[in-house]
Amino acid sequence: MTNDLKNLLTRDGKKVRYSRSAVRKAGSLGRTLPLILFAVSVLITIALVDPFEKSEQASTGNISSAETDSVRLSAQEPEDEGVLAAAVSYELEDKVKNGDTFETILLRNGIKRDYLFPLLDAARDSHNLNRVVIGRQLKFAFVDSLLTRVVYEIDNDRTLSVTREDSVNWQAAVKETQYIENVRELSGTIESSLYQTVMDSYSNPELALKLSEIYAWQIDFHNDIRKGDTFRLIFREKIHPEKQTSKVDDVLAALFVNDGTEIYGYRFMNADSTVDYFEPDGKSLRRKFLRSPFNYMPRISSRYNPRRFHPILKRYRPHLGVDYAAPRGTPVLSLGDGKVIKRGWNGGFGNYILIRHNGMFSTGYGHLSGYARGLKVGGRVRQGEVIGYVGSTGLSTGPHLDFRFFKDGKPVNPLKVDIPAGEPVMAEVFAEFESYRDIMKRRLDRIGQPLFVPPVATNGVVPVRIRIARPEEKNTGG
Repeated sequence: MTNDLKNLLTRDGKKVRYSRSAVRKAGSLGRTLPLILFAVSVLITIALVDPFEKSEQASTGNISSAETDSVRLSAQEPEDEGVLAAAVSYELEDKVKNGDTFETILLRNGIKRDYLFPLLDAARDSHNLNRVVIGRQLKFAFVDSLLTRVVYEIDNDRTLSVTREDSVNWQAAVKETQYIENVRELSGTIESSLYQTVMDSYSNPELALKLSEIYAWQIDFHNDIRKGDTFRLIFREKIHPEKQTSKVDDVLAALFVNDGTEIYGYRFMNADSTVDYFEPDGKSLRRKFLRSPFNYMPRISSRYNPRRFHPILKRYRPHLGVDYAAPRGTPVLSLGDGKVIKRGWNGGFGNYILIRHNGMFSTGYGHLSGYARGLKVGGRVRQGEVIGYVGSTGLSTGPHLDFRFFKDGKPVNPLKVDIPAGEPVMAEVFAEFESYRDIMKRRLDRIGQPLFVPPVATNGVVPVRIRIARPEEKNTGG
């Protein structure tokens, strides 16, 4: 019997009599009690520790999932000083539609109206965003659903960018388009019109307009063009870097053959920094005045006539000008540089403009439907500037322009007036002009012509001449 059991059977120092079965139970309890206490302590420990571990695992699992999702959405964004969730950036694109304002465009793209006035204020000195043009593109950039940048295509040459600086301030800037420049060559033979021939070869009406402007004094493109007339051009074009569209910059040199007459024109900067087109001898192709107060030569409905029967007054009276028939609203151009002497109602002429070009020449424009914005008496105008629009005011049977030309204050026939030429190439740069002219003439004369490899003798045998197609020649096959 163990000492513990002996102590258990002794009470107050006296021996106590117990039954054998009681003694066995007491011994069994003494052996199992420590095991029971150990098991209970283990269960309590598990109960306390396990929920904490589960909570920690769940928390760790959530962070891992968020990190994975943010990387999937914006893998290009780097982590910022240990922050696991990366910013999500995206863009929206839209185009201005009929009836749109900047506000309606914002709302259509789910952008809060709160942005409207801060953006308008930031862009005010660069561009008025309240004036959006149909078809122009807008881009909106976001970071985590926060608007950070607005880009608006003002025109083909300029783009407005309004960028967020902080939570309150925005910064606006206008970026000029950096075009890709090419120098092109073109030739053509006219079958019906200059416009159609250019469109068949180049598909850009700008080139036909520029060519007609260069030769505006030498050729009446409405009446003087003949089937079989030819032209050759060297011009510079600009390619938009994003849209890949092209526009004509400058015609550098041209040759137009009209009814057998060759007319060369060379673009050159004179000694006074003015740029003009010159004939081979250095005379200017541009005269002091345009041949017509329009961008083209319109139909003449009534000519200069000292004794014409007036269709409204029903009597003979002088018609000391030329009537050009044109649709209502057609822009009217100033024939040359000058000062506005009269702008207003002038009896039978209706709305009328009188421009004095110098001490000798003045021009008048009658029956206008309206005037160009900003035109006022005493103001200066440039050659080719829009001054008004064709109408039918005053004594008129239909929309047309009554054009008058005055020399020393007296009306003369605009179609027969002797108009002085522009300034020629100045003496101090004439040698430079001649060098440039000769280079461009040789190049013009080669346009459309086949190139040949010169024959070279080898062992007494002359090889066959090989034809090399120029870049502008099309491969027609066969």
